[in-house]
Amino acid sequence: MRPWVPLACVFALAACPPRGEEAKPPEFDLETLESPERDAWAQPDAVVAALPIDREDMHIADIGAGSGYFTRRIARRVPAGLVYAVDVDGQFKQFIEHQRESWGTPNIEPRLALYENPLLPVNSLDGVFMSNTYPYVENREVYFRGVHDSLRPGGWLVVVDFRKDASCEGVDSCPAPEDRVASGDVEAELARAGFALAAREDFLKHQYFLVFRRDGDAPASEAPSAEPPADE
Repeated sequence: MRPWVPLACVFALAACPPRGEEAKPPEFDLETLESPERDAWAQPDAVVAALPIDREDMHIADIGAGSGYFTRRIARRVPAGLVYAVDVDGQFKQFIEHQRESWGTPNIEPRLALYENPLLPVNSLDGVFMSNTYPYVENREVYFRGVHDSLRPGGWLVVVDFRKDASCEGVDSCPAPEDRVASGDVEAELARAGFALAAREDFLKHQYFLVFRRDGDAPASEAPSAEPPADE
């Protein structure tokens, strides 16, 4: 996924500045997307290891896949499955199509989306992953009901995004606090879209990591801690 401003403004009902002010076209910036500096704070391998993947044949969507930064790591965990690399930028689609074999991940399927709809297949996914995009989605209840409908029974949605109280040292693409959404607000909004918080991880320095299940699907063993999140 691309840094927060370009990707968020491009993908899925984004709340971007109007034309003529601060709006910028999406950038195909592989150097930034694949930089070692990003690895240091985003911890992509640890993030993907923490996803609730329990079968090698799962079908998963990476919303806002960009260069495939997370996509290829997810695809290696489901070698008998399928990972949709969802983005609206055709340059990224072409890049992933050219790179997936060299990555050893032929099970990645790049898919172009519309601004207002990620075009996820209905009732056919086991999981959906989204990083650093949530605050820029408008009409989130409607949007995430569509995500809900794409999931099979027992499917999950993972949201990774910046905490309201994160100072983001060493992260040059960190959004301003007013452009972030607190984890408690994410939980409340997704509850209205039919999701229940099942678990949270706290190993990321600047971001929360929330695991949602379709309401009624969350196993009792995954009940989240009663402690309020730090960014509330």
